[in-house]
Amino acid sequence: MSPSSVDPVDRTIATVPTTSRAWWFLGTLAVLRNPVGAPRTPAVIELTVPPGGSPPRHVHESLDDAFLLLDGEVVVRCGDETVVATPGSYVVLPHGVEHTFRVTSSTPARLLLVHADDSFLQFIETVGTPTTEHRLPSPDEPAVDVDVVQVSARHGAPIVGPSLEEDDVRALLAAVAGTA
Repeated sequence: MSPSSVDPVDRTIATVPTTSRAWWFLGTLAVLRNPVGAPRTPAVIELTVPPGGSPPRHVHESLDDAFLLLDGEVVVRCGDETVVATPGSYVVLPHGVEHTFRVTSSTPARLLLVHADDSFLQFIETVGTPTTEHRLPSPDEPAVDVDVVQVSARHGAPIVGPSLEEDDVRALLAAVAGTA
């Protein structure tokens, strides 16, 4: 039964972090915050990323990638623009522009992603490992057994470059400070 065909009486009206659907997803924890039986769009996903975590540089073909930073600090690179996001920052990365980020805090970053479609959620479901343990995966968790580059492209977010390394972040921040 699709979420749109669920009788509104049968839907839950809220989620709690410890009982929401979750996946270990490329070294992160992704928790679906949409209530059970509710539509999947907008897709609301709480993503916890460990210190130093950085997705490969990628482009969403039709999805504006937006998040509210709840905890931690991240340096975001979108096209030629660099910003430092701190708790309370709302970041909107327009579709068609390559972007990535790196967690620069010593603690994990928690991002509340809000997406108009569920393409990224479908990517998480394809690549991630479902879990009932609402914690970051340990480094010894089994590696993903799929071609992430190919699957990412199939879900409308082709990978176009590497993750941000610590040296990259230092250089970006120095360049930003030099123009201030």
